[in-house]
Amino acid sequence: MPKRLTPEDRWETDFEVPVPGEGRRIGPLEVLFQRLLNRTERLKNRVADILGLPWDATPPDTLAGLAGRVGTLETNQGGTTLSAHRTAPVLDHPDGSVTAAKLDAVRNAPTITPSPGDWLLGGLASGTGVGKLPIGQANGVPLLNASGALASADAYLSRGSVTSAVDWNTLTNAGTYEIASGAFGTGSANTPPAVTQQGHLLVLKTSGATTQVYVPKSADPGIYWRQYAGGTWSSWATAGVMYGSNSNGSYIRFADGAQICWGVNVGAGPDPQTIIYPAAFVSPPAVVVTLSDWPPGHISVDSQWGYGTTQQRFRKYYADGTVYTSTAYWFNYIAIGRWK
Repeated sequence: MPKRLTPEDRWETDFEVPVPGEGRRIGPLEVLFQRLLNRTERLKNRVADILGLPWDATPPDTLAGLAGRVGTLETNQGGTTLSAHRTAPVLDHPDGSVTAAKLDAVRNAPTITPSPGDWLLGGLASGTGVGKLPIGQANGVPLLNASGALASADAYLSRGSVTSAVDWNTLTNAGTYEIASGAFGTGSANTPPAVTQQGHLLVLKTSGATTQVYVPKSADPGIYWRQYAGGTWSSWATAGVMYGSNSNGSYIRFADGAQICWGVNVGAGPDPQTIIYPAAFVSPPAVVVTLSDWPPGHISVDSQWGYGTTQQRFRKYYADGTVYTSTAYWFNYIAIGRWK
């Protein structure tokens, strides 16, 4: 009478198959069939666990029937079997050696645009990092773009615009930032001495230090820089000098805010004489005016008045105190003050 075998949910790897030509013994065949049933049962249960639906595996199973089952499973898994396999907690091996610690999900990133710390593929050995390909953000830039391709290197070069109040201690990702005036507004901290000047911030970064270099886009001639090392930011340092000239004279600006304007052999005009500075000051400067072409002792400059940030007015006098009105002489001047 045939013996009914009951399948067991376990892997079987050691099969005792009778050697051809030898007498067949029911013992080895029974063991063989039992192990085949066990493997079938184990496979059926693992498929059901992975795909999330029962898999009865009732024989006989035709190709058409199998295709219909696959279609049903794909529909229940949102149209793709990839998501089902991706979320499988454990993919066992017949010898039972593969566990979640060795082979986790194929990837943990839920979308193609990853977040910091996401990775692709699973660990193929013990440990949490072996065999993983990072796809999350590095220094604020995704390693993959929305199409799944490698992100452009330009993403590391241009960090975009900073338009609102910010603590400059937080601008530490390597690259170039466009700085708007809002980045100096109320609530900002640790800004360079450029006050409200728009410009570009370059961040250079190595394993041991971070350097910020700020270059204003305005008339500010300064270049400002500082460095973070050993857990501390240094003070902002300044360098830079600007020279210029126009029809009103010449000027030189220093990064610390000092400015000098001067003119040589400026044609004298009717009284009162007006000097127009070649560059404006933020407050009236100190001014010295001398005549450069007159009979010594006959004409002097006095009563400078009309102080301003863009011009200076003065009168010329004869030795007897009367106002000099001729235009035949020339004068020199120098003004020292601040441009910021």
